[in-house]
Amino acid sequence: MNRSIKSGAKARHGEVRRLWPAERDLFTAHLLRLDADTRRERFGTAVTDDFLRNYAETTFGVGGLVYAYVEAGEVRGAAELRGLEEIVIQTGEAAFSVERTWRRRGIGGELFSRLITAARNRNIRTLYMTCLPENAAMRNLARKFEAEMVGGYADVEGRIATGAPTPFTLLDEAMDNARSFATLSLSLQRSFWPSALFGRSASRH
Repeated sequence: MNRSIKSGAKARHGEVRRLWPAERDLFTAHLLRLDADTRRERFGTAVTDDFLRNYAETTFGVGGLVYAYVEAGEVRGAAELRGLEEIVIQTGEAAFSVERTWRRRGIGGELFSRLITAARNRNIRTLYMTCLPENAAMRNLARKFEAEMVGGYADVEGRIATGAPTPFTLLDEAMDNARSFATLSLSLQRSFWPSALFGRSASRH
């Protein structure tokens, strides 16, 4: 569902939805648009374009899940969930990236909320995230979701207790998946059939 939401002085007109493997190119393009400082905030160190391309290739593997903020056909922010099996409980790792000119629009908070719901529905009871000590925006976002923050010399780790799945969280994700898959199907249909064909068909009715 498209939205026009204001956060402070800025507005947005896109949607937060699940991103599918067939949309990997959109995710890759988003990563490549990140400036040097944002790349360092996301990955904890400087990274090259080749690194980002290789990273995007593995993101949609087994246990990987991506939610994105999409506006005008471009991904401007993304949140990743990766499952990590442990002996006693199942945990997951969360990571976020929002293009600099698209910050302060509530995108990170909505992405975080969708990721927590997805984690709950997969019985991931503890969600971990790490950020650089100087990344105040990410620390504040984690605290908004009641994360327990543990500081270190090189990074700060946040731990979030997600809770158990409920009929409401399962339904919420199912509806989101249905909407995002419908968006993907329409996009693939348009790219497969020449636009001129659609134009001729429409002119006959």
